[in-house]
Amino acid sequence: MKRTLLIPIAASAVILLLAIACKKNNPTAPVNPCPEDTPCSFCFGENLELGTDNLIISTTYAQQAPFMLYSQNVGLSPLLSETPTGFYGAQGGVSIAFNSANMLACVSNKITFVHGRMSNNTNPFPELVNVQFPGTPLITTVPDSLNYFLNPYGYTVERYFQPGLVWMSQNPGDNFIGVVDSIIIRGPEFETVTVGANLFESELRSICVAHE
Repeated sequence: MKRTLLIPIAASAVILLLAIACKKNNPTAPVNPCPEDTPCSFCFGENLELGTDNLIISTTYAQQAPFMLYSQNVGLSPLLSETPTGFYGAQGGVSIAFNSANMLACVSNKITFVHGRMSNNTNPFPELVNVQFPGTPLITTVPDSLNYFLNPYGYTVERYFQPGLVWMSQNPGDNFIGVVDSIIIRGPEFETVTVGANLFESELRSICVAHE
C-alpha cells in the first residue's frame, strides 16, 4: 500500500462534481453513489456556484477553503469552471468545508465524491485529495491510502478507479475521457466535513452525504 504524509492541521478543505450512471454494488465501473434514495441525503456540488471572481460562492453550509499539498498551503484556487455537478480546475487544488447542521433533519454517516482528471496529467501529485472529519486531523494523501489514515478513527473507505468522463465546463462537448477516482467513506456520524482535490487539469464532483 502506498502511504503518504498526514498533515495534522485544523479544519478546511473540499471541492466538487459530475454524474456518471448510478451502478450500485458494481465495483467494475466508476461509481456515482446516488444517495438520493437514502435518508438525510444531500449533494452539495449541484447547489454551489461560482462568483465573478471564479471562486466558489460562500453559503451557510459550504465555504471554499485552502487546499493542502502535503505540507504546503496552496491557498484558494481562482481558476475554476463549473461542471454539471462540480468544478474543474486549471491549477492548484480546491477544498470545501461543509456544515449541514442547519440544513438536514439528521446527521450523516456517509460521504461520497468523485475526482476525475486527464490521464496524461503532468502535475507531480495528480491524485492528491484532502479529507477531514470531526476528531481527525486534515489528511492529505492519495485515495488508496485514505483507509489507512481514517480507519483508526472508525471510518472505512471504498475507492473505485477506472477510465471515465471528465467535464471541463457546463458547455456541451467540453469533456474528455480521463481517469476517475470514486470514493465512498462511511463511519461515525458527522455534521461538518472538509473535502478537497488537486484540480490541476482535474474535476471534483458529486460530493454527497447521506445516512445509512
